[in-house]
Amino acid sequence: MPTSPYMYASDLIEVLKKKHAAGTYKSLVFYLEACESGSIFEGLLPEGLNIYATTAANAEESSWGTYCPGENPSPPPEYETCLADLYSVAWMEDSDIHNLQTETLHQQYELVKERTANGNSIYGSHVMQYGDIGLSKNSLFLYLGSNPANENFTFMGRNSLVPPSKAVNQRDADLIHFWDKFRKAPQGSPRKVEAQKQVLEAMSHRMHIDDSVKLVGKLLFGMKKGPEVLTSVRPAGQPLVDDWDCLKTLVRTFETYCGSLSQYGMKHMRSFANFCNAGIHREQMAEASAQACTNIPANPWSSLHSGFSA
Repeated sequence: MPTSPYMYASDLIEVLKKKHAAGTYKSLVFYLEACESGSIFEGLLPEGLNIYATTAANAEESSWGTYCPGENPSPPPEYETCLADLYSVAWMEDSDIHNLQTETLHQQYELVKERTANGNSIYGSHVMQYGDIGLSKNSLFLYLGSNPANENFTFMGRNSLVPPSKAVNQRDADLIHFWDKFRKAPQGSPRKVEAQKQVLEAMSHRMHIDDSVKLVGKLLFGMKKGPEVLTSVRPAGQPLVDDWDCLKTLVRTFETYCGSLSQYGMKHMRSFANFCNAGIHREQMAEASAQACTNIPANPWSSLHSGFSA
């Protein structure tokens, strides 16, 4: 059975607990940029470890890429990919202009939360905070140092950072890259043919993963209940899954029969977690996956041995 390239919340939390027990830090600040990044800490990161964590998104939504081709601002033409994430840009650009000896973690969190939510726009996510929230009263200087050029900067509560005109769902950032390559390549050139191939392979993989997970859900729970189990979200404060070893096992089992989830397919982790919470075991998952995946697209995205799967 293939080894998993994914980082699971339970493993990260265990490492943080060991680091705390070993006294390898006094206090720790953790910025996490990822889709559904809140699920890494939700219901899992306890108080008392002297860790303050913020995440780009809550436990059930995508994060967003920015500085992408075609946006305003857009990256230089030689770059055919999104250069940043809304959340990461927000805290790094805030750190660039403020006096970090006086700005606190909480002040930055509020500004980053506002900017990443992007007002009433559909392009944005909910920045969250976890762990020892009391640490947020500390100045950023304790964790990031400071730029002497900003020492005379007076902190203002209003957000001086202008959000971008639009953003890209992180799940689609690779498609933006391939499409921009295709758009710029000369007609009839090998580069255009290769870019078109990459777009079609990525789309084929996405459809395969989406359809396979939906079919597995229906095979396990029936036509009516299957879709409900796939999309069920636990109440805030509860971890994604009760048995993390079960989640790892079901993911490995699915990939054995259906190919790599890849970065895109990680959007279905909640569905696999819901299978575990409903009592599904490896044998049942293997049978359903074998029935659902009679064919796997022959491309790097679906391969368990390709760099794409990581």
